[in-house]
Amino acid sequence: MKKLLKWLLGILIGLAVIVMVDMMVCIHQYGKGVVTPWQVMEVNLFRKTVVLEEQDQEVLFLTDHDWTGDDLLDLGCRETDRMGDVGYYIAPDGTEFSVDDMNEWCFFFRMHNIKGITLEQLGLDP
Repeated sequence: MKKLLKWLLGILIGLAVIVMVDMMVCIHQYGKGVVTPWQVMEVNLFRKTVVLEEQDQEVLFLTDHDWTGDDLLDLGCRETDRMGDVGYYIAPDGTEFSVDDMNEWCFFFRMHNIKGITLEQLGLDP
């Protein structure tokens, strides 16, 4: 019985190490210098969004890997145009804004750049 528990514990630790290494590779490739492992864990476990940088009406934010512009449509926004990874929207209050879904994608997170509106105005405040 003790041997079985040791094997299971070893397998779990091995899986955790593999997941952490994969996450660090994603961070190094797609978020180097901006994203930390703690932010990735936070966005996957506790929050929908994590703000990375904020300047005027431009916000670089992090979401889990399956966040899409459809989440904005659920908030009442209307998509007016799309050019590649950039979607142009109108908020329910009439504010026009754009969201650039960075084309870098990994299993753990996605980065987005929103211009023309704040996350608080959209109800996505972290």
